Amino acid sequence: MIIHLSKLDHNLDAVDRRLNPGVQRMAVVKDNAYGHGLIPISNHIKDRVEWFCVARVVEGKVLRESGIKNPILVFEAPREQTAHIYKEYGLTATLAEIDSLNVLDEGTEYHINIDTGMHRLGVLPEQVSELVKSISNYPQLKCTGIYTHFFKSDDPNNPEVETQLNLFKEIRAQFPSEWMTHTANTGGIFHYRDLDLQFDAVRPGVCLYGYGAGNVEVPDLEPILDWKSFLMQVKKVKAGDSASYGAKWIAPMDGFIGIIPAGYSDGIPRVLTNSFKIKIKEEYYDQVGTISMDYSLVFLRNDYYEKGTEIYLLQGNELSAKEWAKKANTIPYEITTSIKERVVKEYL
Repeated sequence: MIIHLSKLDHNLDAVDRRLNPGVQRMAVVKDNAYGHGLIPISNHIKDRVEWFCVARVVEGKVLRESGIKNPILVFEAPREQTAHIYKEYGLTATLAEIDSLNVLDEGTEYHINIDTGMHRLGVLPEQVSELVKSISNYPQLKCTGIYTHFFKSDDPNNPEVETQLNLFKEIRAQFPSEWMTHTANTGGIFHYRDLDLQFDAVRPGVCLYGYGAGNVEVPDLEPILDWKSFLMQVKKVKAGDSASYGAKWIAPMDGFIGIIPAGYSDGIPRVLTNSFKIKIKEEYYDQVGTISMDYSLVFLRNDYYEKGTEIYLLQGNELSAKEWAKKANTIPYEITTSIKERVVKEYL
């Protein structure tokens, strides 16, 4: 697998072009940078972004141990077992419920997550008055920010975004003005530039890796991931022969089948059986037969290739995780985060 760091720079440029002056970037590198490699991705952009955001406190610990000095916001709710890590490694916690004030160690910094409609993590609007009172009882902790998360910003012009924004602004007015404020995810950055939602910082996530939020194309984003493999074996097949489990594919003509050493245990969704293309040199061929745990098949028609020939499963926009996602009825995030660690990454 090849990760193109120059394309990562290109995508960050696309974010920068949409930002108001002075707005900071909080790069979301959670879940192993959406499957692209937490440490290499973070190291490459650490001088171009002000913050990093991760899902788990352990990810923040790993970043610190790798030498990352940028502020790091952890999205998950603090737990007693890992609460000490925030202070020890200089991580910013998320307060998603009032009870978390009892969990955090003295001296820990935190941001408040306000649930304005996502109904995932976050303090509910009706709990805000109680929260304001409770914060004053914990002077040993330091709140430095407040945020929310839009749940329909992947859909341009959706009124729910403005509804959430207005509710958040009402709640935000109840807290100190000097706190850092951030709301915009990838959809907010690219689809809602007409709304006043950038505040002090934005949280670019999937756009860094080359994909827009939702189904709206963003022409100046480029997938940074190419997945290369090779033909482990090439064999003849006759018209009428089946291939792989369940005989889900029947050869329409005499030709050749190539065996690729990558299957669903590597991250190719089994549901993509018989539905995506593979590139060899400048030619495209059909993946055929049921995708198995460790192997996938490609019908080479009448073209014969030597074993060891390089092939592409994913490459650029034409063979992208977005195309796989459409066929698998999911999103590119799931495709890239499902690629297993055993698939070796090369960074260019």
